[in-house]
Amino acid sequence: MENQKCRRCHGPLLSKNVEHPYWNGPTLVALIHDVPSWVCQMCGYHYFDPAVETTLRFIVQDYVKMGSLFPVPTTPYRAIDSKHS
Repeated sequence: MENQKCRRCHGPLLSKNVEHPYWNGPTLVALIHDVPSWVCQMCGYHYFDPAVETTLRFIVQDYVKMGSLFPVPTTPYRAIDSKHS
């Protein structure tokens, strides 16, 4: 996504690790730290590469199965093998 513009405001994007809340419908199931993303420098909107989106779904799959939890679990972002996709 380098050299691309934000689809919302057309601002420049910067590669940055962010904290990302992962929702399953109305339920917050996890808060994931250090997620690689592209952040708009004007509006702050986050974009993820397709491989990161797949990895996020893999990381939270067990949390989604458990349903509503308190407190909301937090977990670091971690790369996965392509065998798991």
